[in-house]
Amino acid sequence: MRAISLIEKLLDLPPTELQKLALLKSDRKFNDAVAVYRDGVDIPLSFIRYDGEDGKSSIPVCPHCLAEEAYIKQSWHLKWVNVCTKHNCSLISKCPECSSLINYIENESITHCSCGFELSKTIVSIKYEKDAELLKLLLSGEASEQHLLFQTSSLHQKFSTLLWYQKRYSKQDMFCLSYVVEFFDQWPTNIYEELDHLTVNAEIKLIDLFNRTSFNFIYRDLLTSLPYQANDAPHFIQSTLFVYLKNLVELNPKSKKANVADMLVSISETALLLGTTYDQVYRLYQDGILRSAFRAKMHQRINPRVGIFFLREVIEYKSSFGERSPRMYLSVW
Repeated sequence: MRAISLIEKLLDLPPTELQKLALLKSDRKFNDAVAVYRDGVDIPLSFIRYDGEDGKSSIPVCPHCLAEEAYIKQSWHLKWVNVCTKHNCSLISKCPECSSLINYIENESITHCSCGFELSKTIVSIKYEKDAELLKLLLSGEASEQHLLFQTSSLHQKFSTLLWYQKRYSKQDMFCLSYVVEFFDQWPTNIYEELDHLTVNAEIKLIDLFNRTSFNFIYRDLLTSLPYQANDAPHFIQSTLFVYLKNLVELNPKSKKANVADMLVSISETALLLGTTYDQVYRLYQDGILRSAFRAKMHQRINPRVGIFFLREVIEYKSSFGERSPRMYLSVW
């Protein structure tokens, strides 16, 4: 920070002018994912191009942009950015002369590769108009009714949605925006079909009774991977999943034999369902509003990631506040 401040003085720039352009540490997280911050927007650190485990990485460039003006656009540091929105061409990540990875930080040169090749002379003829248009919708602060992913103007929510998709469906780092857009264009039919398949086969997978089985044993990280929402308004993925779970409880009424609605959710999953904090969930437990499936040991704090509350009771408690209530009104100690 001292170095940035000194450069600002040497260049006769206004105070914090360079800080506005920098990616700074963020005090927020996308669930368990660390974030960086710029201009009011939190960005998952995993979306930023930087040195990997092998110490090698690429920061791709657009030859046409470099030919016009020799500077690196900050958007090129995002792994979702693989095309140039201005020239509708793909970014190049390898030098066409020596095939080494392009990285202006490592090469200490914006316009040339370490072998001396001038990057602006690279021939890129294939056009990607559709991909460029989708990328413009992602990075803009505008909403679009054409695709569900872009129906919000919030960049934070767009990044949250992308991170949820990547963690749930990408076994390896895959940053193809068109695939994600196509997935959410079929929402919620595709996620309901996926969850129905898990529900139908839940009994086959069981090792113990439903009322002794954790929710994540059947549905994996369905709840804990929910996108983080900065304000009180629920994310559309969260709203969709709650509708499914509410219908699941209604279709499987309580009976002598435990069923799929009697599975156990953890404190962390309960907090996400209720839209509240861990401490308030502990308060609900101590007030007897939420029952524990197991007797806790004296003076021992419950593990927040172990299934302990019945899914049925958590959904019923949330429903008691109505559909439009964004938060739970809890009693005071």
